[in-house]
Amino acid sequence: MKNALVIAAREFEEKRFIAYAAVAFAVLPFILGAIPGVNGKSPNDTIAMSSLIFATGFAVALAVMSGASFIGRDLSDGRMSFYFSRPVAPASIWFGKLMAGTLMVLGVFVLIIGPAWLVTGKAWKSFWGITLGQGIAIVLVVALSLFLIAHVIGTFARSRSALIAADFAAAVLCGVSVRYLVLPLIAGQALIIIKWLLISLGVALVLAILGGGAWQLERGRTDRKRHHLALSQFLWGTMALALLIAAGYVGWVVSAKPADITGEMVTLHSPGGPFLTVAGKARSRADYNAAWLMNTEDGRNIRIDSRSAWGMQYTRDGRSAFWPVVEGNLAELRRYTAGAAEPVDTGLNVWGGFIMISDDGSRIAVVDRGILSIHDVKQKRLLMSARVPQLRSARGCFLSPDRFRLYAQTDAGLQIFEFDMTSHSLVPTGEITGAPFLHLSLDPTASRMVVRAGRSSVVTLNDARTGAVIRTLASGPNLATSRYLRDGRIIVVDTPENAPVLHLFAADGSPIRDIALGRGNYTGFAGDDGTRVILMTSRPGTLVAINLDRGVIERQESGANEWIGSNWYEVRPPIGPLREVVYRDSEKHVVAWNPATGAKRKIA
Repeated sequence: MKNALVIAAREFEEKRFIAYAAVAFAVLPFILGAIPGVNGKSPNDTIAMSSLIFATGFAVALAVMSGASFIGRDLSDGRMSFYFSRPVAPASIWFGKLMAGTLMVLGVFVLIIGPAWLVTGKAWKSFWGITLGQGIAIVLVVALSLFLIAHVIGTFARSRSALIAADFAAAVLCGVSVRYLVLPLIAGQALIIIKWLLISLGVALVLAILGGGAWQLERGRTDRKRHHLALSQFLWGTMALALLIAAGYVGWVVSAKPADITGEMVTLHSPGGPFLTVAGKARSRADYNAAWLMNTEDGRNIRIDSRSAWGMQYTRDGRSAFWPVVEGNLAELRRYTAGAAEPVDTGLNVWGGFIMISDDGSRIAVVDRGILSIHDVKQKRLLMSARVPQLRSARGCFLSPDRFRLYAQTDAGLQIFEFDMTSHSLVPTGEITGAPFLHLSLDPTASRMVVRAGRSSVVTLNDARTGAVIRTLASGPNLATSRYLRDGRIIVVDTPENAPVLHLFAADGSPIRDIALGRGNYTGFAGDDGTRVILMTSRPGTLVAINLDRGVIERQESGANEWIGSNWYEVRPPIGPLREVVYRDSEKHVVAWNPATGAKRKIA
């Protein structure tokens, strides 16, 4: 330690001219603050800003120049033998020079900015939003990093060795490795883990350079090429070990299973098919989010990007699922079909806007920034596009592979368009005015629809193509749910206090029967299997299966804190019958309940 201090003192003595230059830069902000036309409206602001600029610039420049020369220059000038001719350990030489360089960088920063801070006081802090201590810490971290990096580059460059090509390759390999370590964490939105991973690798790099500097002096002595070789071995060996440890940790993080999900989850169920999307934070993995597309019939789990869980869509036939795979500013749709070996990329880059998929997944309609475009999935190409009015939301359905109907919700109401790809025309067919948002439910043939305006007390049966009202189905202040079922019948749930009732109508709107539901606050429709309609109540959460043919409540499932629904923008009922209702219980387990038999099973 004593020898290191002696060497540090010698470095200070040799470079005392730096202190003189720092004093000049400390005075310069006050000169600028006193010059009319330069000091602006506030001389204090001028002094604060210029002192920080001078102090930071001087400290960073000194760090780079000192780092590049404090060992390398002594080697190239042949002066390193002076130190080794004395009884001084290589580690003392290294840490003595390192101590001197670090203290000089810190000293010049404080020397330049200190007088300005003392004079401007609170003005300096309010102007920059940070304290002097915070400013010193930031500059010191940046300067020390540049100091060490400049030392490595200076050592490699001054050796004039072909080994520098291997160093370049190792640096590129490290950078690529870090990128591939971070990518799965980005997919899992694990910003906290990414932050600490990068900090840990940064600390490992600093330690590698610090240890490598002492090692190069121990092994290289006065030979420049041996210095280069020793530093390379220590530096890249240490970084390889750090990256291996980081890779093991990241591998453990991303190996989470569905059973590891805790806390909040994103879930989406295909009522006419076997698919379920599950996503959430994984146990003991900080903020890492994991996600899977699950096939509840065969038990297969397909890992997906957690960001994709929000954009998952299922086809109406229940056989396929589509989700966006985000890469930079693009998102390519990926498709999985039940029974297939693996998911496949569609080759269609769509991101943002509203996405609507045909019944079998062969065509995709996208409304984005005022443009409606139709894509063919098999051919992986755009078929046609057209401009549509600016809208707040969009829903739609394919009437056939070549005809698409769009329901465009604008500020003025609902506008209906039909897009014919054979004639390349977009034709307005109808509208419903005066409603900022409409709840729509089309019959399976898309010829009629049940319509209810947001916060309205009236449910009507309308023509699905023109929007014209055919008849009023129900009215009242307590209407909860209204929609078409798979077989073409219509339900409307009315919930007056203590006397909720389900109104059942034929496809043309003629009444069939009313079914008393007993007590309960009915809040949602979970699906139908052709015989039963399943409704959800709140406080407490209960799933209720109503037999429409018999007109009775057949069975109930309590403890359903939250039922897991499907695509809100799907305007027609699914083709296949509802097999199971999926919900989350009070312990956050994902449970599937069969309304026909009452059997239930835990999925996740």
